[in-house]
Amino acid sequence: MDSHAWNENVIRFAPPFGAFLQSYEWGEFQTAVGRTVDRFLVEEDGQVLLAQGIKMPLPMKQHYWYFPKGPLGNMSPERMLEQVKTHFGDGMFLRLEPPVFVQLQKVLDVQPAITRIVDLRKTEEALYGEMKSKTRYNARLSERQGVECKIVGLEEFPNFVRLMKQTAKRDKFSIHPEEYFKKMLETLTGGETHALMAMAYFEGRPLAANICVDFGGARTYLHGATSNLHRNIRAQYGLHTFLLRDAQERGLKSFDFWGVAPEGFADDHEWAGISRYKEGYGGSIVEMPGTFDCVLKTAWYKTYQAGRKLRRL
Repeated sequence: MDSHAWNENVIRFAPPFGAFLQSYEWGEFQTAVGRTVDRFLVEEDGQVLLAQGIKMPLPMKQHYWYFPKGPLGNMSPERMLEQVKTHFGDGMFLRLEPPVFVQLQKVLDVQPAITRIVDLRKTEEALYGEMKSKTRYNARLSERQGVECKIVGLEEFPNFVRLMKQTAKRDKFSIHPEEYFKKMLETLTGGETHALMAMAYFEGRPLAANICVDFGGARTYLHGATSNLHRNIRAQYGLHTFLLRDAQERGLKSFDFWGVAPEGFADDHEWAGISRYKEGYGGSIVEMPGTFDCVLKTAWYKTYQAGRKLRRL
């Protein structure tokens, strides 16, 4: 099946968010970073199943298959599992993120299970009206201060890496290797899944950078970074507002902020700060069941789980 036909099926059976992770081009990107990808599509009695699996290596020559925001289709969960287990049965387990709940072992989420999505089919005035007053103020402050936002090419990649490293150190989180980001920007071009990098500048200095992915009418904000300098300029507010406007002008239907804490989250939730920031742009909370494991080799899986617990300790 060619890329367009595959993507048509992904869009037809798209999950509530994150469909780009099952797109043909995302699979090509995963191949480019050295992973094995297998696409599986089957039709029976008018029902369809499609699953793009990524082979993830484990110690002792073992592996599992990971299906980000998948499998997809209109088969019953039971039949879906039967088909996927048959086709990908050589792994220790299958790690799935289906759109509907399945009777499997719930594990820590790999991709966000809860997100905030802004409907771009409204007027720009309506989008501003949905923002919280502080967010709207900061976005306009950024503009008044002379922050310039634009989509940039790979010539700005060193600045993106520098900002990502600053942000990771400041906020104490780990990031992908540089090559991962670069391959994403190099691979997801020209097809139906498109990655873009945008930056906000103040007096010629980059202060904020984002990587987004457009697919199936949705723009998803995946990676963001900000400088330690000129924090009072609020460059990141201007950049997100620019990306919302740009997506709207391109005819996209939604903007996915990609991951927030559950509604009513406590102040000490690890995503509390970023969730409040994203909440400022309005939109709606959208939830999926999360990540599940389907165990194929029980003894190996128990050993794997024990090892993970030891590493966490």
